[in-house]
Amino acid sequence: MFPIRIADTTAGEWQEHPRFAGIWMKPLLTRADNALANVSLVRVPPGREVGRHIHPTQVETVYILTGRSILTVGDTEAPLEAGQIAAIPIGAEHALRNVGAEPVELLAFFTPPIS
Repeated sequence: MFPIRIADTTAGEWQEHPRFAGIWMKPLLTRADNALANVSLVRVPPGREVGRHIHPTQVETVYILTGRSILTVGDTEAPLEAGQIAAIPIGAEHALRNVGAEPVELLAFFTPPIS
């Protein structure tokens, strides 16, 4: 019998992102739950940005739950809002900026998982 791990986005405490001041996150599923991916809930307040960065060994997939943002991948900018999803290739420099009046909340999936 396999245990079922259910993550509740309403449970747990928000933690400030270790690299991006003013950005908040909740780890939902970790490598211990899924050897192939991890998932976090991320909150980007109005006017804030997850600055440019790279994941050298992961694809990052972001699914926007609420709000409006601009996703930058390399030199390309694209609007990304609630109900939309985007995959960011391994090694691509990227950033996400909240351009709306409400917080952007998103699910970030990393494959393979970030250690």
